[in-house]
Amino acid sequence: MDGPQVALLGYGEVGHVLADGLAPRVRLRVYDPAHPSGSLPSCELVARNADAVRGADVVIAVTTGADSFAACAESRPHLKPGVLYADLSTGAPGDKRRIAELLEPDGVAVVDGAIMAPIPLRGLATPVLASGEHADRFAAFAGGHGMDVTPIGGSPGDAAARKLLRSVLVKGLSALVIEAQRAARAAGLGEWFWEHALETVTEADEEFVVRLLRGAGQHGVRRVHEMEAATRMLEELGVPRTMTEATTVTLDHATRTGTPPIPGPDPRPTT
Repeated sequence: MDGPQVALLGYGEVGHVLADGLAPRVRLRVYDPAHPSGSLPSCELVARNADAVRGADVVIAVTTGADSFAACAESRPHLKPGVLYADLSTGAPGDKRRIAELLEPDGVAVVDGAIMAPIPLRGLATPVLASGEHADRFAAFAGGHGMDVTPIGGSPGDAAARKLLRSVLVKGLSALVIEAQRAARAAGLGEWFWEHALETVTEADEEFVVRLLRGAGQHGVRRVHEMEAATRMLEELGVPRTMTEATTVTLDHATRTGTPPIPGPDPRPTT
């Protein structure tokens, strides 16, 4: 097969999806220390990191965030100058900058990639943000091989920051739903609360989000007292109350220090 030689580091959930999608399109070698070497459909699962990255034109790292720096350090002696190294792991912005600081002096083109949606839903076409000097280059490669990569320029770490800010919101909502649904079930109101939660989320719009933020400042004391009562209720129900207590602390802090400004023109007033 003609085309670029690509190394894929990591063969977990994301790695499986990328390998399946890229294998028919590029010359692909895959490495993951948790998996033995062998044959995959249209590509090779190799036994060592060096066997995967040596001679590669593009390296795509989809390891865990905890393993991302070790993976790049292990790759470093075997990377040719000019190779495109795209780290798509979920790491902190500082982790992405450390990878760039290690590899760029050797002439490696480092890109910080952030996967912005659950990959099983869209497969190879899952939206990815890419930051760094070579983000456009990675986007061009990716777009030519079925991936959906949007370059945002900036520096390594900028894409990761956007990903993790989304995580604060989405994973925080997940934790809130888990805690609230557990409490509802313990109170014998599981079905009612589930319908209420679905209605609240599906009817949310800009005005709703604005009200969440501005209302915390305007009605802070009352909302703190309300959440203190909610905390006592969860305690009586014997349900873990981590998110409820954290909400109380956050609202109390906002009452004393103010809420963040809302971007853009002055939005609709809250009631």
